[in-house]
Amino acid sequence: MNDIEISELNKVYGLLNPIDRLAKVFTDFDHEDILVTSSFGTTSGILMGMVSNVAPGHPIHFIDTTFCFDKTLGYKNTLTKHLGLTIINVLPSVEDNLKARETQMWLSDKNKCCHINKTKPFEPFKRKKKIWVSGLLMNQTPFRQNLEIFERRNGLVKMHPNIDTSAGEFEEFLIENKIPPHPLKLEGYDSVGCTHCTLKGAGRSGRWQGTSKTECGLHV
Repeated sequence: MNDIEISELNKVYGLLNPIDRLAKVFTDFDHEDILVTSSFGTTSGILMGMVSNVAPGHPIHFIDTTFCFDKTLGYKNTLTKHLGLTIINVLPSVEDNLKARETQMWLSDKNKCCHINKTKPFEPFKRKKKIWVSGLLMNQTPFRQNLEIFERRNGLVKMHPNIDTSAGEFEEFLIENKIPPHPLKLEGYDSVGCTHCTLKGAGRSGRWQGTSKTECGLHV
């Protein structure tokens, strides 16, 4: 796909609602070419519900840094059972993960910690794929406000079917589809990542609090 095709995709898909966008991409492209990821964070319910609806059984790649909240792992299991998801766990190398754990790398070099536990282990799974579907929302960070439904990112075409979904629409989707909320959302965590870099807070204010960091590196 060239830039003209990306522009055309945004034009065509922009006329559709999120679930119709997702249904269309699974019609327009071979399922084997589509990569779907989820962090099973507080906003994961909508994308997981949509995938289970339009492409039941399609693999969901979960990047497990080994530093996730127990309640995030529990939520993954809850949604897996509730929606009949097929999960592929993506784990960092034992050597890298142990080094991060032993040195508490997140205290001295958060970017490196994210890279070796998230970005690096995920790279092999992106090979030979054409479309990467993720659940980013434009109201989460300034960076995400500038994203469109489709964009070119490091050799892949990324799709954000819910990029323009509002908080109200998100809550409505969960209720209508009887999808349970993330338990930490109910405790005041609007956004959830690794235990050592996440505090309670509105929006993503609890992520890497006290630093200028707003993204883990997967999506930039």
